[in-house]
Amino acid sequence: MHISKLEIFGFKSFAKKETVVFDSGITGIVGPNGCGKTNIVDAIRWVLGEQKTKRLRSSKMEDVIFNGASNVKPLGLCEVFLTIENNKGLLPVEYSEVEIGRRLYRSGESEYFINRNNCRLKDISNLFVDTGLTSDAYSVIELNMIEQILSDKDDSRRQMFEEAAGVNKYKAKRRSALKKFDLNSRDLERIDDIILEIEIQVKALDLQLKRFKRHEKLTSDLKELELDLASARITDLENVILPLEEMLKKKNKVLQKTTSKKEVESVEFDNSREAYLKEKESLATMKAKVDKLTEKLLSEIQEKNQESSKGVVLLEDELQKKINQLNQFDKDYIKIVSNQDVTKNLSDESREKFKNKNYTVIETDKKYEKLKASIQDYKDKIDKYRKEQEFDFSKMDESIKKIQDQINSNNLDLEKKENDVNKAFIKMESIRAKLDSDKFSKDDLFYEIKEAEMKIAESKIKKTQIEQNIIEKFGNDIVLRDVKDYNISDMVFRVEKIKRSIDSIGPINWAVKDEHEEKTARLNNLLEQKADLIDAENNLKEAIKKIDIVAQEQFFDTYNQVKENFETMFTVFFNGGKGSIELSDPNDPLNSDINIFAQPPGKRNNSLKMLSAGEKSLTAIALLFSIYQYKPSPFCILDEIDAPLDDINIKKFTDVIKDYSKTTQFIMVTHNKLTMESADCIYGVTAEKQGISKLMSIDFS
Repeated sequence: MHISKLEIFGFKSFAKKETVVFDSGITGIVGPNGCGKTNIVDAIRWVLGEQKTKRLRSSKMEDVIFNGASNVKPLGLCEVFLTIENNKGLLPVEYSEVEIGRRLYRSGESEYFINRNNCRLKDISNLFVDTGLTSDAYSVIELNMIEQILSDKDDSRRQMFEEAAGVNKYKAKRRSALKKFDLNSRDLERIDDIILEIEIQVKALDLQLKRFKRHEKLTSDLKELELDLASARITDLENVILPLEEMLKKKNKVLQKTTSKKEVESVEFDNSREAYLKEKESLATMKAKVDKLTEKLLSEIQEKNQESSKGVVLLEDELQKKINQLNQFDKDYIKIVSNQDVTKNLSDESREKFKNKNYTVIETDKKYEKLKASIQDYKDKIDKYRKEQEFDFSKMDESIKKIQDQINSNNLDLEKKENDVNKAFIKMESIRAKLDSDKFSKDDLFYEIKEAEMKIAESKIKKTQIEQNIIEKFGNDIVLRDVKDYNISDMVFRVEKIKRSIDSIGPINWAVKDEHEEKTARLNNLLEQKADLIDAENNLKEAIKKIDIVAQEQFFDTYNQVKENFETMFTVFFNGGKGSIELSDPNDPLNSDINIFAQPPGKRNNSLKMLSAGEKSLTAIALLFSIYQYKPSPFCILDEIDAPLDDINIKKFTDVIKDYSKTTQFIMVTHNKLTMESADCIYGVTAEKQGISKLMSIDFS
């Protein structure tokens, strides 16, 4: 399996679409500094799913999109497609050739592809897990990573060992299991809280249920006792009703005989009473007639007196008005005369001014005389009216006398009628006395009958009420009992006692049965869920334990073999010396640091800090190839890691590369001519324009 093709468009300095076809052996990428060689390495990292902008030498992800150059506008997107030959079937797909792609828009939106079909980043990561083709695998080594490997920054060393050991998938499984374990623990904690709450509720419902059951038992006992009490009371009432009904039959027979005898006397009494009432009515009519005549007489007298008084009063009022006018005329007249006497002493001119006033005096004299004549006329009218009234009163006296004579005649008739009424009353009372002679015996009999009927009716009502109360309380299907040797007072006492016991229980939750069943069922269900969660937790613990064991075993196997390989490879690169790796904590290999010790020939100290840059690079390269020797990677990208090496070490380095290229594809970014000579094909990268990279294929033929 190897990388066969790389297509770049708009990625960093590659403004135009560029295609690189890789050899299965060693492909060299050369060019001057700043031309964009490392951008090819970044493009491979990026398309494999790299998310850390620092590794891509960018401050933000949008910086990987071509940002423009002289006379070239910035692009709105970038895309990289990487084709991989899957001829050995290392990738878990049925395709012999797999193309992965990644596209980024300046808006921040991303797209991922597998064989030009949209997919997720996770899908690409899962495709290459434990294959050495991931973005952060040991297969992509840059010069700055040599120092990171040796210093173990960001656990770089461990990541290479884990990738070679194939424990990443176990770590992923462990993370997934731990996540599930954490969720399970939270669910278990949450369900414990719910169980505690439900248990408290169930305990409270247990108490309510006990009260409910006691209330139910007492209510049942009360029902039985109330039925017995009702039956006893009905029996008592029936014992009262039956004798009374027998007695009533006998009394009614006696009453019937007595009633027949009295009916004749009653008819006679009714006739006599009717005659009396007629006479009494006639007397009342006559009295009314006399009263009406009297009322009429008094009314006429009163009316006449009122008319007479009213007429005199009106004439006298009018006369007084005229007298008042006359008095006022007297005052005015005196004034005018007084003014006339004054004018005699005035000049002719002044006398002329009063001339009109003299006319006023003359006119006043005329009015005065006219008023005096009017007063005398009213006085004559009053005298005439009074004479007429005296005549009318004499006529009225005659009329009153006639009416009075009629009233006296009617009074005589009235007196005679009263005598007739008295006679009729005496006759009626005589018959009444005869009827009353046997009245007391009949009344007593009637009273006894009525009293018996009332007692029977009251007893039957009470019986009906008792039966109705029982039906309302217990339903129509209740049948009253035949009780014997009962004591109603004792029954009442027992009923009241049970009622007090029921009242002492207090309020009852009538739905407590259903609630208790529901809560109990839910509690049991929760307990089952808890048991399932505990089983799941134990299973997860066991799974994590198994994962740790398998991962540890695989890691130990890898570590031991790589350690052995490193000791050998170190002597190859350094022509002797001693190199080794050690675990800082062998008991916890999966979390232990991996220490490197390097002692080149002629060196007394094995500390990495005492090594030169070239020695450090050879040590790191020796470690890398020790890992490759254990688990060859499908490809390896080396970005100028040969820069610190001299020609002698370059020769050793390229010999190893050539040897490993039989199983591993190498893509090397280099400036070294000796390294270039080891390549099967070379691509040159140039800056066509400032800020724009261009690829050129170099043909060795």
